[in-house]
Amino acid sequence: MEKKIRVAIAGVSGIGKHHAKWYHMAGAEVVAFLGSSEETCATGIEGLKQIFPFSGRAYSDLDEMLQKETPDLVDICLPNELHYDYSMRALENGCHVLCEKPLVWAAESAPDTILTQARAMVELAQENGLRLGVCSQYAASLPHYARLYKEQQGALSEVSRFYAEMDTLSRGRRRDAEEIWIDMGPHPLSLLLAWMPAGKVEEASLEVVFSGGEARVNFDFIDRDSTCKCDIIVRDLAEGKPVRRFGINGFLVDCEGRTDTDGAYRCVLSHGGREAIGDDFMALHIAQFLQCIAQPDMELLTSGLVGIRNLELQLQVLQHI
Repeated sequence: MEKKIRVAIAGVSGIGKHHAKWYHMAGAEVVAFLGSSEETCATGIEGLKQIFPFSGRAYSDLDEMLQKETPDLVDICLPNELHYDYSMRALENGCHVLCEKPLVWAAESAPDTILTQARAMVELAQENGLRLGVCSQYAASLPHYARLYKEQQGALSEVSRFYAEMDTLSRGRRRDAEEIWIDMGPHPLSLLLAWMPAGKVEEASLEVVFSGGEARVNFDFIDRDSTCKCDIIVRDLAEGKPVRRFGINGFLVDCEGRTDTDGAYRCVLSHGGREAIGDDFMALHIAQFLQCIAQPDMELLTSGLVGIRNLELQLQVLQHI
C-alpha cells in the first residue's frame, strides 16, 4: 500500500481550511495545523472537522509541530510577512513547501531584499531536493482554456495580446490599489508567464494607474522577436459579483464557481455560450503538487522559480506608481 503524504497546514483561519480539505480529497493525510494561539487552535479543529474527517493535532509553535509530526509537506497560508521565515524553517526541516502568493513579501522590505529572500528559498529547496511551489492556481485553468480556444479559434500560433480583469470582495476593511496589486497581481502574472515564460516587460511601455481600490497596468511583454500587448486590471469591490476574466488574442473567458448536482464545487470557464467545467483550480493545483512530490521529474504548475519571476514583475510595476 502506497504511503500517504503527511501534510501540515500553517494557518487554517481562512483559505487554509480549504487547502486542508483539498489535500484530504487528493489522498494525503492532514496530520496537523498551526494556529496563533490556543483559542485559534481550538476553533481550527472544530472548523476542519466540519468539512472533512480531520483527526490531526493543532500547534501554536511551528518548530514543535515540525519536530513532533515530521510532515512531508507544509502548506503556508499565513500573512505575507511570515512566508519567508516559515517556509525556510519548513525547508530546513526537510519538508516540501507550497506557499501562498506572493512567495515573499514585507511592506518595509526593499525590493532587493524581497528578491534575495525568494532566491534563498528556491536555492534551499533545490539543495535539499525538495519541492517549492506558489499558490497561483489559475495556471491549472489553462488546459480548459486551451480546449475552448481550439474549439472556437483553431490552433494558437503566437500570443500577441493578453488581458486579465480580476476582482475581489473586500471583507470589512477596504484595501488600496497597492495592497490589491500585491494580493491579486500574482494571478494574472502567473497566466502571462505560463504563456510566455521567458518574456520581459518593455520598460518604456509600462503604464501604471493606481486609484482607490483599483490597479490598472499596461505594458509590452517581449519574448525573443514576439511582442505581446498586456492589459491587467485588479480591483477591490465593496459589494456585487466579482469579475474574473482573462484571455489572449481577444479570446476572453469568464471564470466563476458553481456547485454541481452532486454538491461538488466546480470552476467554469465560459465564452460565447460554451463552457469548460472542471474541478476547483486550487484543488487541481494541490493534487498536481502532490503528484510532483511522488514524481520528481514532473514539472510544477507554478514553481518557486516562477514565483521569483512573478515577484520581479510585481516589483517593476510598483516602482512606477
